[in-house]
Amino acid sequence: MNQKILDFIAKERVCVLSICRPEGTCDAAAMHFSHSSDPFVIYIQTENTSRKCRNLPASASIVIGFNEENMTTLQLEGQIKIISDPSQLPAIHQIHYTKHPHAEQYKSDPATIFMVFTPSWVRYTDYKTHPPTIL
Repeated sequence: MNQKILDFIAKERVCVLSICRPEGTCDAAAMHFSHSSDPFVIYIQTENTSRKCRNLPASASIVIGFNEENMTTLQLEGQIKIISDPSQLPAIHQIHYTKHPHAEQYKSDPATIFMVFTPSWVRYTDYKTHPPTIL
């Protein structure tokens, strides 16, 4: 993944996640996220009772960057699923709770799950440059 993109998402904390349902409607929510750079994936902690989890795995999209002063955004399309292998969780916990220490209070809640988003398309746009930087 491009270093400019990795630097950008390392500073950002919130994304909008949209998950497509089989009937064609979508669920969208503002969510805290974390990421791994190798492989490049995005992690999201939520509750297994949320609407987002009803039809997983699924196609999804994520948008990061909503600040009019910064004028930079990252759009991603890909697939999202629930992490079902408990052996993966310690590494994900380390990544996610380092970025969002307040979220660790939900770690022991049996409803807490992690989803992993794997992008198949990425577009980074910085509108502060002329012309805009598009990666």
